Amino acid sequence: MSSQELPVVITAISDAQFEGFVSGTLFAQGWSVVFRAIDTEALERFCLSNSEQAASSLLIYSPDLPGISSEVVKNLTTKVKQVVGFSSKTNPEFAELHPNPATATDLVSIVRGFIRAPMLRQASQVSRANRKAHVVAIGSAGSDTGCTTIALNLAMELSILGKSTLLIDANFRAPSIAALIAIRNVQSESGWRTIAPQLAIAEITQQESGSIDQLMESATQSFDNIVIDLGSISGLSNRLTDRRWTSTMTTWSCDQGDELMVIARPDLLGIHRLEQVCALLEKTSIRAALSFTLNMRSQGKKGADEEAQFLAITTRLRPLRVRVINRDLRAASKALEEKATLIEVNMRSALRKSIATMASELKR
Repeated sequence: MSSQELPVVITAISDAQFEGFVSGTLFAQGWSVVFRAIDTEALERFCLSNSEQAASSLLIYSPDLPGISSEVVKNLTTKVKQVVGFSSKTNPEFAELHPNPATATDLVSIVRGFIRAPMLRQASQVSRANRKAHVVAIGSAGSDTGCTTIALNLAMELSILGKSTLLIDANFRAPSIAALIAIRNVQSESGWRTIAPQLAIAEITQQESGSIDQLMESATQSFDNIVIDLGSISGLSNRLTDRRWTSTMTTWSCDQGDELMVIARPDLLGIHRLEQVCALLEKTSIRAALSFTLNMRSQGKKGADEEAQFLAITTRLRPLRVRVINRDLRAASKALEEKATLIEVNMRSALRKSIATMASELKR
């Protein structure tokens, strides 16, 4: 199975209602359910006669399957790509069983994460419930939406409100936060570098990608807020099951983040990219709450039309919040020219005030 392909699934669950929930949910996400075993004999027979297909499949089982045992499961691990078990009650015979997921989003998150990093999955689920930080990931619907400008200045505004904040540059295609504020040597032993009172930055590179779960576990216990700049999130559904390092932070953000904020611009291409992203999001279960921000809205009637079109596309996804930021080219250009944040170049600018309002909504 290539890193871009969606998983192939075999179910081995006796409870018809739970099996229907599992297979139906995964099928709706675009995953192929190639076999639904009703007992152990049928499962073993399928794996024997379809060895090549089984070898690329994820087996989802439950200990209620007739004939199943820990020895059978151990034997099946040599015939399939991966195995994950679910049960509504504890069973000492079977190791590493997950509790039956209560919602489709929980199921997809567990299975998707198990594919990416099976040994880290349970620890990640626990840390999400007990952590200190509120995590906002910011993704761009296309290019040139101002995603990085918003992420940088949102982090700055949160720190000014007295909240310890970590800004993470996870835009692997074009990391730019350090360059925008003229910072060198971002990396440190802790994984981030403090650049101002209550504000630190980090940059995700291929070297750090292998230890994302450990880095984020430490960060979520150390900061009040974490702002993640993901860059473009086009092709989101493929990236969530992609094992390459370039998709690691996107997967973590969608599964473990509190909010995924999608930034769009109002021109023809920007709206087209937003429609594409929303179409993907409608078919993709993520744990993070969705929000949308229209950046660079025009003035007057043109701006009202842009906003109406934006709302028509986004409100059907029932987002947590929908925000609008008016175009303020002067303030953005000045900050870029001086390699500074908006509050440093013009604290009274409309753009700075809009992002400050956003920060006041998010502060924890």
